Amino acid sequence: MRDTRGGYTLLEALLAIAFAGLLFTGAFGLLLTAHRTTSESIMRQKALWKAQQGIEALQTLSFADLSTTEVGSLTFASNQWVLGTSGPEDLGGGLTRVVRVEEAQRDESCELVASGGDVDEDSLFLESEVTWNDLRGTAQSVTLRSLRTNWEAPGGSCFVPGGDCGQLEWDVLGASFFGGKQLREIYITNNTGEVKEIDKMTLTWDNGAEIQQIFFDSNKFWSSSGPGTPSGTQVSGTVLDGDDGDIDDGETIEMGKTQFDSSMDGTTITVMYECTDGSSITFGPFTPTY
Repeated sequence: MRDTRGGYTLLEALLAIAFAGLLFTGAFGLLLTAHRTTSESIMRQKALWKAQQGIEALQTLSFADLSTTEVGSLTFASNQWVLGTSGPEDLGGGLTRVVRVEEAQRDESCELVASGGDVDEDSLFLESEVTWNDLRGTAQSVTLRSLRTNWEAPGGSCFVPGGDCGQLEWDVLGASFFGGKQLREIYITNNTGEVKEIDKMTLTWDNGAEIQQIFFDSNKFWSSSGPGTPSGTQVSGTVLDGDDGDIDDGETIEMGKTQFDSSMDGTTITVMYECTDGSSITFGPFTPTY
């Protein structure tokens, strides 16, 4: 009996040790998984920031300095970005970046088309792609894309000065940021004798904030959750295709409650408006009061 009890006691001890080992192995595995998930999340955030930096750097270049390239790279020298036509660019920490500048096509109505249109000499697609390998060795990437238009000195027929946008009266001198995040006090007056409509807007600014919404008086022109496209908060330089941009004859509206997701204090901004007839007008860069 004593031998039997001793055998059971030894068996129980061995089982307890084995069970403790299983628990330790499971807990260690969970810790490794949590560490891997956190590391991959941090790496993705870094990649997203570097991709956004690439788009914003391309936006700072003059339109004439943008050469079409499939494997471009960026360098910063003499306080300005320079576009190279060979890449990819090693960003350190396992990240690499390629920037691309591509031709854009438009149809007879000056709408962008993927193919079958005419190359628009005043429009270019900008793309910034950051790639890396995760802890498993699997290739990962983040890509951002934006449209750049030669509003300053268009050579084609889609963005000629004047037109509906040129006939409206604009007041941006009192533009200000309310609460640090909301652009207000830009006024638009229509005394043309007929209804005019703003179709699209492109806002460009010099920080990492993203835009959430635009109102014309009490009417929502564009929002990250609708109406308008694209959906979601958007980075600087994104073309915002809105809704309900009508301005009746004799009416003055405020472009109010243009909301950003972080502080815009001291930010320099450029605002481009495009009307339904294809005409456009650009204001800026200027720094609204705070």
